[in-house]
Amino acid sequence: MRTLAEIIARLKEIQNEMENEGADIDALTREVNELLEEKRDLESKAQARNNLLALIAQGVEGEPVEGGGENYGDGPQMNRAMKRSMAHLPESKAEIDLEERKKRAQELVERGKIVISGAEQRALILNGGHIATPTKVSGINDIPGVVSSIVDMVTVEDCTGMSADNVAYQVTESSASAVTEGVAPTASEPTFNYVTITPSVWGLMAYVGEQIRNQSPLDYETKVIAAVRKALRKKAAEKIKDAVYASALADEITMTAIGADTLRKIALGYSADSIVDGNAVLFLNKADLIAFGDVRGTNEKKAVYEVTPDTANPNTGIIKDGGLSVKYCILPEADALTGSTNSSTTATKPTMFYGNPSNIKLDLFGGMKVSVSEDYKFAEGLLSVRGVASFGVDMVVPKGIMRIALPKAS
Repeated sequence: MRTLAEIIARLKEIQNEMENEGADIDALTREVNELLEEKRDLESKAQARNNLLALIAQGVEGEPVEGGGENYGDGPQMNRAMKRSMAHLPESKAEIDLEERKKRAQELVERGKIVISGAEQRALILNGGHIATPTKVSGINDIPGVVSSIVDMVTVEDCTGMSADNVAYQVTESSASAVTEGVAPTASEPTFNYVTITPSVWGLMAYVGEQIRNQSPLDYETKVIAAVRKALRKKAAEKIKDAVYASALADEITMTAIGADTLRKIALGYSADSIVDGNAVLFLNKADLIAFGDVRGTNEKKAVYEVTPDTANPNTGIIKDGGLSVKYCILPEADALTGSTNSSTTATKPTMFYGNPSNIKLDLFGGMKVSVSEDYKFAEGLLSVRGVASFGVDMVVPKGIMRIALPKAS
C-alpha cells in the first residue's frame, strides 16, 4: 500500500494532468477514486491507533473530501469536483516535508526513536538551522553561552555514504624560470597532498522535562531535537579545537603572556608574508579575553585594547589596538594562555588560535539517531535524550590556522 505522501504526490500530478485537453478523464477519475479510498483507509487506521494523530491530521486534512467515492464525470464538472476534493492538499514541497516530519514525530511518541538525515543534521549543527523551542510546557532552563559560535564558521559538509573524505591541498606553487634561446625552460610543477578525514562515533546526552510529552507530537519532537542539537554543537566545538591542536598543517608561535604587542604579533604573523587575511578570527578562552582588556600602557589608567562584544551575538566581537581590528570568538574548550604553565617535557602547549575558520572542515558521516528514555532520570522527572552521531574534523589548508602556544618550561 502506498504511503500518504505518495498518494498526495500522485493526486498533485493528476491535478496538473487535468490541464491537458487530451487527458483520459475516465481513467483519471477511477484512479482518483482509488487514491482517495486508500487515503481515507490510511486516515482511519491512524485515527484508531492513536487519538493524538487527529491533532496532526487537522492541519493537513482540513474538511472531508466531498464526493470522494462518486464518479465525477468529465468536462468542466470534473475540473470543479477535482479542485474541491484537492483544495486541502499540500501546495508546496515544504508542506509535504511537514507531513513527513509529522509522521516522524508520531514515531518518536510511539517508539521513542527517530533518525535525522545527514542533510538535516548539517542544518541543525549550524545556527541557521535553529529549531524553535516550545514554550507551553516548562522544561529545563539552559546554561547560558555554553556553545561557541565556531561551529557556524567552519566548513560543514554532509558526507553521508562515504567511509572517509580525502581533501586535497596545494603544498608548493609553480614558479617561473629564465628562458634561454635553444634551451628548454626548467619545469616547476606545483605539488599537492591531501588530508584524510575519517568518522568517529560520538554519543550525545541531554535532558528535558517529562511534561513536554503532554504537548503535540510536533512540539515534543521539536524540544527533543533542540536538546540534542545543543549537545551536538558542543561536541563539534570540542572536536574542532582538538583537530586544530593536533594538526600538522597549523602554524605556531609561542608566547608566555598577553601584553601590549600581542595582538599585532598574532594578526601580522599569520598567513603569507605579503598579505594580512581579513577573514581571520581569534578563538580564545574567556580568561584570555579578560586579559586583553586588562592590559595597560605607559599610562596605567588607559587600556591598550578596546574589547567590543557583538550585541547580536556576545559570543563574538572585536578587539582593537589603535587602527588594528581583530575579530574574536569565545571558545570555552580552548586552553587559556593566562595563568597556565607548560611542563619541561612538552615542546609547546597550544592555547588560543587565529586564522580563517573556513580552513577547518567538519564532515558529517550519515544521519543522527535520537532516542528518548525515562529510566535514567526517573526520580527527577526528566527524560534522557541520547543522540548518536558520526563526524570527523581536520584542517585542510596549510598554515590556515596559527596556534598561540606556551613554550616548554625552562
